[in-house]
Amino acid sequence: MFDEKLNLKESLLIFFIVSFVLLLSIPVAKADGLAVEEAKTTATAPPLGAVPPPLVEAEGDLFLPPEPEEVVAEIPEPPKEDLWPLVSQGMIIRKLGHTGIITASEDEKQMLAQGDLIYLATHDESFFPDQEWVVFETIKDVIHPKTQTPMGELVHVLGLVKVIDVAEDVATARITRSHAPMKIGNPITFIESFIPLSTEKGLPPEKGSEAFVIEVKDARMNNAQHDVVYIDRGKKAGIARGDRFVIVHEGKRKSFSETVLEDNTLPYRKVGIMVVLATQADTATAKIIQSIEPIAKGDTVLFDSSEE
Repeated sequence: MFDEKLNLKESLLIFFIVSFVLLLSIPVAKADGLAVEEAKTTATAPPLGAVPPPLVEAEGDLFLPPEPEEVVAEIPEPPKEDLWPLVSQGMIIRKLGHTGIITASEDEKQMLAQGDLIYLATHDESFFPDQEWVVFETIKDVIHPKTQTPMGELVHVLGLVKVIDVAEDVATARITRSHAPMKIGNPITFIESFIPLSTEKGLPPEKGSEAFVIEVKDARMNNAQHDVVYIDRGKKAGIARGDRFVIVHEGKRKSFSETVLEDNTLPYRKVGIMVVLATQADTATAKIIQSIEPIAKGDTVLFDSSEE
């Protein structure tokens, strides 16, 4: 009897041990109610170091950044050409005339210079703010010293003024450049009137082409380095700003016993160099940059070189 009970206890113990082992080997289902089979497949963890798949959102849920607005770069206006160097040393010009005059000054000065406030009036032109006008004076009529041909009027530029305000037919302006004293009554005209824009430029002259000094700026008998002179070749003859001319004097006779008719003179001798500052249609303004003898009206100059 004892052995039978003992066998029964051993059998029950073995049954409970086997059942417990079986329970431990079964995976526990998730709390959301998944079946055991599903739990087996979902409970598997990804391997260590694996990259998770990208999150794919519905098309309506995607956030796309706004496209950048197209920026159109503003093209700056080219700087306005400074015409002052082309007119400041005066010129020989035909039929300039004038458009208006200086009528008064703010401080009632007799002599006007750079920085002064003045008032302008014109005959039939309109004023505009920032408009530039040239103040000038006509010196005399120029006659060619060799051919006696009228060449135009010698004009001295006194200064440059800029309009700052307009009231009916009177403009308030300020003197921005001053080359010589100005006064009430001086004539004014557009700065473009001094630039021969409509004149077609001719072909550059050959080296050695001849021209003449037909006038000098400061009415000197003898001129030298830094002085300004005017020659009888201009834009039509192909002359341009920066061109150089050699100034020459005629060779002297070999002896005083020979007559003037005998061709026994020495060749031209170089006495200086000049550079063209500005051109008109038939004349040019030039500055003497080198001289070893006095330069005078009527002297010969020979084309030497061009900057072009």
